[in-house]
Amino acid sequence: MSELDLSLLKRVAAECPGFQARATARALTRFYNACFKPLELTAEQFSLLVGIGAAHGASVVDLAASAGVDATTLSRGVQVLQRRGLIQAEGGRGRAGKRLSLTLSGLSLMTEALPVWERAKASLSRRLSKATLRATRQAMMDLADAAAEARPVLP
Repeated sequence: MSELDLSLLKRVAAECPGFQARATARALTRFYNACFKPLELTAEQFSLLVGIGAAHGASVVDLAASAGVDATTLSRGVQVLQRRGLIQAEGGRGRAGKRLSLTLSGLSLMTEALPVWERAKASLSRRLSKATLRATRQAMMDLADAAAEARPVLP
């Protein structure tokens, strides 16, 4: 077995977009979770409620495709929101057939959550500037597109 160059690991941590994206996502999730905690809402649940509200009548499969996540993973979040009475699933069968929408309770919660999101976004904007935040968002979308189009490099 060859000796591992530990300086390479430091370089990966410093240069890898995937490493940084995961660290950034975790930091943002912690920040938004803290902001939404008084509403008993997580950042993931907020995102899912936004997706359902924005694409009224979308299926789990539709939402998963637009979010770039696995439908099985997303369906677990949907089940939690259904149990809380925040969303309803109507129509067909399974993940591809049932159409999701916000309930009155879900709409009420979003009415409370959106100002919290606005204040959280404003807090980040004060730290980074609106221009930097906008450029960062664009860079993340560009990076996601590049990763989707790139061919995997196999050993």
